[in-house]
Amino acid sequence: MAGLWQENWSRPATPASIPHRTPDRPQRADPHGDAFGRTLPPELAFLAQQGLPPEAVSRVFAAIGGGAATLHALLAEGVIREESYYRALARHLGCEYYSGEPWIADSLDVMRALQSGVAPVDGSGGGPRAVIAPRLESVARLIELTRLGRLNPSSYAVISPQGFATLLRSRHGQPILTEALGRLPARLAAKDGMSLGQIASSALAAAAAVITGMANTHALLTAASMALWTVFLASIAFRSLAAAADNATLSPRPLSDEDCPVYTIVAPLYREVEVVEDFVAALDALDYPKTKLDIKLVVEERDYETRDRLFRLQLPARYEIVVAPPGAPSTKPRALNIAMLTARGEHAVVFDAEDVPAPDQLRLAASRFAADARLDCLQARLTIRNSEDSWLSKLFATEYAVLFDLVNPGLCALELPIALGGTSNHFRTRSLFDAGCWDEWNVAEDADLGVRLARLGYVVESLDSDTQEEAPGEFWNWFRQRMRWQKGWMQTCIVHSREPVRLLEDLGPLRALSATVLVFGSVLSALFWPFFVLDTLWRIYNAPSGESLAWREATDVFVYLLAIAGVWAIVIPAVAAARPRRLKLTAATIALMPAYYLLVSAAAWAAILDLAARPHYWAKTEHGRTRSRKSRPFWRGDEWLGEGAGFET
Repeated sequence: MAGLWQENWSRPATPASIPHRTPDRPQRADPHGDAFGRTLPPELAFLAQQGLPPEAVSRVFAAIGGGAATLHALLAEGVIREESYYRALARHLGCEYYSGEPWIADSLDVMRALQSGVAPVDGSGGGPRAVIAPRLESVARLIELTRLGRLNPSSYAVISPQGFATLLRSRHGQPILTEALGRLPARLAAKDGMSLGQIASSALAAAAAVITGMANTHALLTAASMALWTVFLASIAFRSLAAAADNATLSPRPLSDEDCPVYTIVAPLYREVEVVEDFVAALDALDYPKTKLDIKLVVEERDYETRDRLFRLQLPARYEIVVAPPGAPSTKPRALNIAMLTARGEHAVVFDAEDVPAPDQLRLAASRFAADARLDCLQARLTIRNSEDSWLSKLFATEYAVLFDLVNPGLCALELPIALGGTSNHFRTRSLFDAGCWDEWNVAEDADLGVRLARLGYVVESLDSDTQEEAPGEFWNWFRQRMRWQKGWMQTCIVHSREPVRLLEDLGPLRALSATVLVFGSVLSALFWPFFVLDTLWRIYNAPSGESLAWREATDVFVYLLAIAGVWAIVIPAVAAARPRRLKLTAATIALMPAYYLLVSAAAWAAILDLAARPHYWAKTEHGRTRSRKSRPFWRGDEWLGEGAGFET
């Protein structure tokens, strides 16, 4: 082989010149380094000459075995920092450690370079012709080729894989964005808003309503009321069926460390300085082999504070800080798509910055995937840890308990579509990419992806594992979040109603009805339930008279029954879900539910204006604002101990 880069890059290398740098001064060798080094594989043996404590290497070496797996463990566990290792490797090979100047050729195939870890250097004169970021399994071969003289150390420079990826993203961001974004066909993306057909249909419906209202206002109001009450009834029916369904899930034998596949964790972080250290602590507490974790923390280029805090943490090599190249739209799903471009895991999960997943969640999900080859996605339960902060956070916690403990598991048990939560979604990575990943233009990317997975025939089930989250307890923080959710659900309605016949063909009659009620019913209920209440009260306090007596009596009975069913569908599941979660759902709290849902309705109406004015604007939810900030939340075994029970930060 003429050179390592020639196997991965087919174009001829360009002569380049890298300014001379004084090599890093090697550390003092251990007096027993030579003897110790002879017991290790080549990719570790030279480290004994670099001053690494032999006991640190031997501990991991004895625990895991030999070869690249040992090196992987040293880096993943943080015994050695990745950059330190590759600097030491460059000293051992006698080559440059690449710092980024002169730069890689502009004509570079960026995606191929990211995958191969090899790129030509743009320049003239003597010096390295290529920069190499060797994978761990390739390090021994690189050492051997250089030792045998088949690679000239002056012809290449070495850099760490993470440093290489960071440089490529910063200097060649556009090709990366082109590859990561725009995976969905236009008909399934929220970028363009309503189609011409939807606009025309809406205009015709509005014109018909105006004409009917001018001719007979009472008939128009009656028809609209009955239509909305019918949607409301369907929503009540599906929620009730889901809540009553047997949602027991399979509990396979947990996988051993050896059988666990590589798992990618993706976490978008934006202005998360307050919680980032707690989040890293929660990820470090996961009961999953560290060498099998591929953790991607995605930060925006302009978010200097979060970036600096992450870099100061000096995280081990299982973490990768992915700096998203600037561009539009500035949304969470965009960050997720960028990070997933270099995902190594067979499975992938999304976490938010304030999340504290149960330590065994990844192992349990991997076991479920291994036991059921047809399974594509799992939704873990989201629960609220700061329910006592305010009445808003308590009702938020109750709402989550109903959705993630009763409704979503029930819908999964009935094999009906669900709207995924924004976090703790576990995927087979292949299935996620085949489905087009997330729509970067939709601000409720989770709901959209849930419906799309159902349309494409992917199997989604619930995962019997908790992820603790922080509810926004302050009004404006809560309102901004809820407005964004409602706006995203409206975008999801627009996307999946563009071709109603195709939606029916994709899902079949029952699943299409369920998805319609799930998405459209939720939006319509949020917008119009206050009018349902007013209509009911008006009927109670206005006795029927005249020729319409029989009709009024019939519709009144229908409305009263729906009102009773609506109260049952909200209060009874709330009480049932609150008890296992130890939520103190008092009579006073239940009495506040109408006010809570009235605020949800206000957020929905505000979302309509926001959708018209700035459809893809992501209203940031501020985290780390809970009252209980003196200690970190943590788990003991399977028991959640909550905030205030952990250790001081």
